[in-house]
Amino acid sequence: MRFMITFNHLQGAWERLSAQEREQHNQWLERFVADLRAEKKATLVFAAPPGQRKTVRKRENGELEVLDGPAVGGPEQLGGYYLIEADSLEEAVEWAKRGRWLVGSNEVVPIFSVGS
Repeated sequence: MRFMITFNHLQGAWERLSAQEREQHNQWLERFVADLRAEKKATLVFAAPPGQRKTVRKRENGELEVLDGPAVGGPEQLGGYYLIEADSLEEAVEWAKRGRWLVGSNEVVPIFSVGS
């Protein structure tokens, strides 16, 4: 089974970390990514900050509008995601737990390919 695991962070969580905490996070992230790639052959994707994003929305009248920022506002914003192969949802949840360092959440989403 394939899963997308998002990592969402509270806005400003990174900025509130001390230089030492940021270094600890970077070291943790290097180990986590190495484990993830070695064990699950995962793809890891980081998202640009909310201020660098655009959202394209189609209105009920068919008109398209382009908005600044993420599609869904709120205190938690997407930091990125990783795609993994896992034997079960429970195994994917364990990877989500291992991948949680900053304040925020990881969403585990089963994904399915259509076509080729």
